[in-house]
Amino acid sequence: MNAVAVEKFKSFEWLTHGLTASSPSIEPVVRGTGEKPLNYQDRLGAIASMDTQLAKSVTALIIFNGKSESDYEYVRNHLAKIMIKNATVDKKREPEHIPMYHLAWLIARMVLDFALDPEQEDNYTAKGRLAYAGIKTYQMSTECYRKTWKPYENLMIMSIESAIDEAGKAVEAYKKNTYKEMKA
Repeated sequence: MNAVAVEKFKSFEWLTHGLTASSPSIEPVVRGTGEKPLNYQDRLGAIASMDTQLAKSVTALIIFNGKSESDYEYVRNHLAKIMIKNATVDKKREPEHIPMYHLAWLIARMVLDFALDPEQEDNYTAKGRLAYAGIKTYQMSTECYRKTWKPYENLMIMSIESAIDEAGKAVEAYKKNTYKEMKA
């Protein structure tokens, strides 16, 4: 994982240790309290403390390496709705060779995949990004996408980055409060 990804997901590392009931606890007992070390229930409480379902789903995708299918679909659909809603408000006309809902769904997958693996994005040109998303050259040119639809992709990126930031702050706050309670 590159430095950007490591820093981006740093606050989520704490959640990945001992996340299942059968995971051994590698954290020491808090001295002087007689309390047991944190277990998977404590860590799952961090996810439960988050305000939005989007943050919870993004967290699940980060800690389970994108393998939570229902969370993946939830985030993908959330992102696609952003594009559809904003394009409708802006009175954008339906693309000629691809339905808008399908375009939004494909772009949402690309945005989500790149958000979960930041170094992957550097490997694609504008044309390659559309190919990665599954948009064929006969469906939409790179220039048409850049001029008309790229701003909606940027809105999706801002939404997913905001959710990652929200989730990271919630994890850090929960972790801090949990350790503070254990020491008190």
